[in-house]
Amino acid sequence: MKTKLEYQPEATETNKLICEKYWLRESDKRSGFIYTCKEIGQKFGLKHQDIPSIVKANAHLVVLDCQCIECGKTKVCHTRSQLTQLKPDNWRCDECWEVLQERREQEYLEYRLEQKRLEEERRQAALEYINDYRSAQLTAVPLITELNEVDKLLLAATIESLGAENLKTTISLRDNISLFLSPFFGLDQKILHHLFKLNLLLLAPEESYEYVSVNEEKELEIDYYQATFEFAYETNDLTKIMVDAKSKKNISALVSNTQFEIWCQQIQLGECLSYLITRSKLNNLAPPIGEKLVSLLRACLAECSVSVMHYIIYKAVESAAAYVQKPNITRKHASNSISGNIERVFGKISSGSWYSNKSHRDASHPQSAMTKVFFDYVFGIEDCGFHYTLDELFNPYKPQQAIGQVGYATLGSAQNTNYSITINNLK
Repeated sequence: MKTKLEYQPEATETNKLICEKYWLRESDKRSGFIYTCKEIGQKFGLKHQDIPSIVKANAHLVVLDCQCIECGKTKVCHTRSQLTQLKPDNWRCDECWEVLQERREQEYLEYRLEQKRLEEERRQAALEYINDYRSAQLTAVPLITELNEVDKLLLAATIESLGAENLKTTISLRDNISLFLSPFFGLDQKILHHLFKLNLLLLAPEESYEYVSVNEEKELEIDYYQATFEFAYETNDLTKIMVDAKSKKNISALVSNTQFEIWCQQIQLGECLSYLITRSKLNNLAPPIGEKLVSLLRACLAECSVSVMHYIIYKAVESAAAYVQKPNITRKHASNSISGNIERVFGKISSGSWYSNKSHRDASHPQSAMTKVFFDYVFGIEDCGFHYTLDELFNPYKPQQAIGQVGYATLGSAQNTNYSITINNLK
């Protein structure tokens, strides 16, 4: 590296010697300085920490083979660190560096403005699509007299759980902390999606725009947990639906309705899944919840009420929690054992080896609007969906020859179900 030492006009001979020794390098190497500041200070009777400031005030080092890549200005160093840290191939002077920073800031500002413009374009396009969808919904709202009894019950449960005070819109699932729609969040979403597809719940674009999007296939994607909707009917009609839901019904017609039975089955299954997840989390366990476990719960529910299933689940999870205390057993091993434990306890109860203890409803799992509307209001028995099996509730209202023709597990397989539990530090 070629360099040249230049002195200030007022520099004394002594200070020139100090500067010369400060910058003197072995074979002109960038970091091969011959003298330390301590050695220079001792030679001239000065403190070593004063040497850099003396050099800086009296001279500078011109790096002849390092020019600014923008303007060509030659690099000047005032301290050793400036020389040792120098990158000659891409050095910019302070003025050009400041210009570059300003240019970058301007480019970034322009980029952000362009992104904001594009985002607004996308937002307006999506909002236009959503408004068009809403307009199409409004033209396709079924007459209230055309609704079947099951859809009326679903709408009644939604009104009772999520209806706002003015009965014109819903509140979101996120904001609902009083009467839950169903016992399980996955079922909540299914209910809202079902009613939305029937045009009984309408998009409220301005209120829920950020929770409704349009994908590349021009399909709506709705965050049912946070979105709100408008009811398709007037307040008087909604009130009548709620009153009718609590009125005496043709139970025989309902229990012979396959859709009614499927929804009842889903409610009881949701009660079990919700309780299983809660009990597992309390014990820091996370059983894999897929078709295998769900099918097992369906089979159990064909013979046991939800109250008995809560007892079975409680025993299964407690057994898994004890299992993890054994040597070489991880929480994952214990979590995976829960399904087998449920099957084992159910088998003992089913065979008569164990007494079928019934649980009381846990305070952390209160009745939902769905359990009230589909069970209590229909059969006139308090919390009957918890204390009785579907056969016990349905069979008295079925023709004798129809009893046993349709199984619980067959009805429950109408929808593929996969859920998951996340537990911190599960190993």
